Amino acid sequence: MLKTANLFVLSGLALCLAACGNDTTETAATDAPVLPQLVFPGEEIPDPYHRAYTLTENAEGTVRVFTRETRDDTDLYEMLLQDDGSWSEPVKLEWPKLRSNVAPHFSPFDGRLYFASDRPAPGLENRDDMNIWSIERTEDGWGEAEYVPGNIHYGSDETSVTTTANGDMYFVSQRREGPGGHDFYVAHYDETTEGWIFDGLLPEGNTSLVESHIAATADGRHLVFYSRMRPILGNVDLKVLTRADDGSWIGPYTLGPNINSRGIEFGASFSATGDTFFYSQEGRLVEMPMDAFMAEIDAARAAYLADEELQFLGLSDN
Repeated sequence: MLKTANLFVLSGLALCLAACGNDTTETAATDAPVLPQLVFPGEEIPDPYHRAYTLTENAEGTVRVFTRETRDDTDLYEMLLQDDGSWSEPVKLEWPKLRSNVAPHFSPFDGRLYFASDRPAPGLENRDDMNIWSIERTEDGWGEAEYVPGNIHYGSDETSVTTTANGDMYFVSQRREGPGGHDFYVAHYDETTEGWIFDGLLPEGNTSLVESHIAATADGRHLVFYSRMRPILGNVDLKVLTRADDGSWIGPYTLGPNINSRGIEFGASFSATGDTFFYSQEGRLVEMPMDAFMAEIDAARAAYLADEELQFLGLSDN
């Protein structure tokens, strides 16, 4: 009787699969997550001295800029959209520096490319710290880089910058008031002085560890950055802070295994249109559509708020 019953169940299952196979396949395909894809397909994992990160794209979708390290230098590289829809081979931007031009960011606020550089700052030619600069990209090419006006520079390294569409700025600095070696600070653009005004330490997300490579969504609701704060899947993970409706911050919380791995994830960035999320996985550039990335953010935040972050990350058997 048992064997007959099992055969009946299996026969029914086979008939169902035959009759409903298309629906089952369609549902499985719909439920499958959209995973990050390599910007340079087939690229092997680079050694620690030749990593690429912080890829950004302008609002027109025609220019991409990213950071690439060598053993002795760090430079910005440019790619241009071709007529056939492909991207040109990366070309190093031969811009002034001592050792580093780094962390590019096409701003949704003013369209300019912001970046950090150790080139001599105006009136401070004897200093070699990193400062924030910006430059305009036109149809005719790049203009002249400008030292970002205002009072955000401190005399120590400012190494990473991101802006929102309404003129908020988040950046990384080594100011003394921070709890760690690199911490997040906030500024805003002042229309009267036409400069960026320092507001203070970001109230969340800073620890005694190194946090850096901060990237804001254009609406300012989410901040993505790298950190070693726990819980952690790999050596360095991508974390998120989300601004609640009352202005407070939720998190930081850790993105799940579709984004983070057992290795190194860093260098988060967004296209200026907000359509694409970029980051670096083991030193290789990857990209994914923004709606897929937002689904990852939502899942990670829900687990964090439900106090189920360890289970979500696969770090607990409970």
